[in-house]
Amino acid sequence: MFSPPPSPEGAGPMPSLPPGVQPLDGRDPRRVGPFRLVGRLGSGGMGVVYAALDDEDRRVAVKTVHRVFASDAEFRTRFAREVALVRRVRAACVPRFLESDTRAEVPWLATEYVAGPTLAEHLRDHGPLRETGLVLFALGTAEALTAIHAAGVVHRDLKPGNVILAPDGPKVLDFGIARAVEETALTRTGGVVGTPGWIAPEQYRGEDATGYSDVFAWACLLAHAATGREPFGSGSTGAVVTRVLGGAPDLDGVPGALALSLEQALAKDPDRRPRADALMRELAVLVPEEAAPGGGVDVTFAMGQAWQGSPVRSGAGPGAGPERSGSAVGAEIDRWIAHAPPKEPWVRRHRRGLALGAGALALALLAAVGLGMWAGRADGGSAVPQTPPDGRNSQGTGDQDRERATEIPEDVPDQYRGLYESGTVVVEPVPGDGTTLVRSLVSEDGGEQLDQLRIDVYGGDSWESRQSVKVELEYLLDFGSVHVRPSDFGWAERIAPGQDHIELLRWEEPVQSNLAMSPDSGTRRYSMSFSTTGDGVVYYAPEEVREDGQVRDLDYPGGVCHLGEVSGPDTVLFPHDTTSSDGVPRNSCIFDGT
Repeated sequence: MFSPPPSPEGAGPMPSLPPGVQPLDGRDPRRVGPFRLVGRLGSGGMGVVYAALDDEDRRVAVKTVHRVFASDAEFRTRFAREVALVRRVRAACVPRFLESDTRAEVPWLATEYVAGPTLAEHLRDHGPLRETGLVLFALGTAEALTAIHAAGVVHRDLKPGNVILAPDGPKVLDFGIARAVEETALTRTGGVVGTPGWIAPEQYRGEDATGYSDVFAWACLLAHAATGREPFGSGSTGAVVTRVLGGAPDLDGVPGALALSLEQALAKDPDRRPRADALMRELAVLVPEEAAPGGGVDVTFAMGQAWQGSPVRSGAGPGAGPERSGSAVGAEIDRWIAHAPPKEPWVRRHRRGLALGAGALALALLAAVGLGMWAGRADGGSAVPQTPPDGRNSQGTGDQDRERATEIPEDVPDQYRGLYESGTVVVEPVPGDGTTLVRSLVSEDGGEQLDQLRIDVYGGDSWESRQSVKVELEYLLDFGSVHVRPSDFGWAERIAPGQDHIELLRWEEPVQSNLAMSPDSGTRRYSMSFSTTGDGVVYYAPEEVREDGQVRDLDYPGGVCHLGEVSGPDTVLFPHDTTSSDGVPRNSCIFDGT
């Protein structure tokens, strides 16, 4: 909800605004959702981006769309669709998604705040990027596009003002809502939406933007970063468009090895351009040995090393946590706090939770107790599974639990009720990110899919005969809820020839309770441990994908391979390959062909 700006009367002297933050004007709100606004970071055809603080004084960037779009019902539908995809993007060179409200009076989304100059500002003040910094800039931005495309998103507006040179490398901004705005603007005005010189030729020919269009814009961005010049020159829009459609790009001054990649990416025919992930592989071999410790390229580490001592390392780092006074970053946070409105009283911030009736509150307390035991003891320990002799879940799941899992939440929009009534629950890995699973509802004909829950699996410690695993849950919709149970997670050590189901080891479920993940849940993390003597697969297998308590499909893709040295600190996570031959997952990390 938007709040009007307070009266300036009686305001005392304030420190200056942080670098890169412009003052709010009389039309700007002072709060958006749970965030307190500090100032403006920028504005454009889509909307306004604000610098803001959350309740823990962590810095965030909040993007609101223009009211002309907010009043368009079709735009809201498109915007909600795009935000659902953007929430799935995870990459070192992409700001972390935090929260959104697509049903607000003015829709908005929030990401982590990233400090540093844009590429455009750096080129203006310091000139082109050179040597290792240029290669790592190319690699980092290609990594961002790879993650964006893997989530089903097309950026559509990649340009120098949308890439920040942060202390740990480039961060690609402003992806995800471009299609919703573009489609709405095209409906109203016709023509091409975007910035001349950074638009692929096929878009001028009336074709839809694709990931290959992003690759073209990426190559323009790299040529600009290497030379300071726009690859198709400047001048009138008509002249620039003519050169994009039929002229050769200006790559004079781009290092030879990189120039070859750019020539391919700037092909007029999108089918002749490489994909972003292929560009990543090409660029990785160009990274100098000193920037690739251990023989492999750690993008964040390598770029952090390349930025050391350069003008890029200006300003404070991203606000990943509540930094405090007593340091340069803490002083910067204090400047943000000085310009933000005061925090609302705790009761107002939590009024929705306090409105619970006595019965609902009792249920919430019961769930909290159960989940506290599930997440681990207060001393940091974790619940250890008690596995019955047959390897099955000792708690089981009765008819009452099944009914509770399939009931339709009251706030589900009418267009999705059919999915909730007859759709199938599917759990699959995110393409390009084998340690992340997504739970979705899929229609009977497979033509409609609604992503509900994101499950990130992290490695933990290994000790004696136990393996520790951490799981992060994130609800992906702005309506409804999903019940998550401790019994939804399991560990499998072995699939033997002739086996007709997956034996899931489980940990003890001390209290029969569920966690209702909803739009207000935020991100939840839990630790769990399994009694095991070897490697295995961590499965998310909710009741909806099981039969009689068992996973009957050996090709079930809802797992992550977890390899760890017993009594050692290291674990390795990678996708569980369920590719089968004659019904047997022969490439599985737990298939035992003997």
